[in-house]
Amino acid sequence: MSQATFAKELTAKFAQLWTEKTKRPLPPVNQAMMQRLRQGQRQSGPNEVFSRVSALFRDLSLIPQSFENAELQDMAMEILPLDRLYSVAEERAEEEGERDNWGLQDYLIMELLRWFKQDYFTWVNSPPCETCGENGNVQFVRRENSTPEEQKYDASGTEVHQCSNCNTEIRFPRYNDLSKLMETRRGRCGEWAKCFAFFCRALGLRTRYIWNAEDHVWSEVYSERRKEWIHTDSCEEAWNSPTIYSQGWGKKMSYVVGFSGDGVTDVTRRYVRKADQQLPRTMVPDEQFKTILNSITSDIRQNLSPSEKEELKREDEAEERELASYNADEPQEAQMPRQSGSVEWTKARGEGGSDD
Repeated sequence: MSQATFAKELTAKFAQLWTEKTKRPLPPVNQAMMQRLRQGQRQSGPNEVFSRVSALFRDLSLIPQSFENAELQDMAMEILPLDRLYSVAEERAEEEGERDNWGLQDYLIMELLRWFKQDYFTWVNSPPCETCGENGNVQFVRRENSTPEEQKYDASGTEVHQCSNCNTEIRFPRYNDLSKLMETRRGRCGEWAKCFAFFCRALGLRTRYIWNAEDHVWSEVYSERRKEWIHTDSCEEAWNSPTIYSQGWGKKMSYVVGFSGDGVTDVTRRYVRKADQQLPRTMVPDEQFKTILNSITSDIRQNLSPSEKEELKREDEAEERELASYNADEPQEAQMPRQSGSVEWTKARGEGGSDD
């Protein structure tokens, strides 16, 4: 697809989403797919551990399916600064595209990263005091179950913080509901990654939600120009910097898995390039791990046409060659240490840099 054709189609996508305000349910195929994924959560495996791991990944695979909700996409279109994003992307594609081998959609996401990090979402170490407005004097004290009202917005638990100045307790529900995240516009890596990945998908771009077993999440977008998946991390405003975690943060990892509307992929090799950065992979034996991911991908692609399945299979094979090509001994670019989160928080997570 040429740049001009892609730009035309992307513009049409914006216009369609911007003007279409009707309340539409999920397409039937997506509803059926989500039902298959949920049914798979209840299926037994060769052992209890296999079943638990399979249920975990099937649950995670529902996240990108939730991005397809057209009503939520309409909400995103009302929020996103489309004129700014698109005009900057066009200008950069014209000036830098040939030199750097990036396309229009790539520059669109670069600008989206900048806007999301600098103007839209807010990082929370501790929430500000709602009584006296103090910020630096608020400390975490405990975690507890979310209230029924908080659970309406899929809160996975609620942190309670306390202001040392006035002793007020402040609740910080860890919301997962996309409409609520677009309202609160704050959180940590979980909230950031989910909302940013959703915005990418709302713009019509193929998007992955990336899960890491060592408690970090981020995203990838598919570059039509390069025909490959590109690392993005909204917390860090990071673009195409997959070694930022192992090199910049000093983070060791075991599993890194990507979830998209097209399937589930083990992308650990993209982020872990050296043996001393790799933690043991002990969830289940590797063959069982592959079986779990392949089963979920098969469910997701079940209703696709033969030609669509064949195209995705070719993409899978190309990505497998890419991941297998990474040389563990090749020189790696210096990466920045972690920018988001307090010093104490990042050090406690083993993300304070390679000298941690």
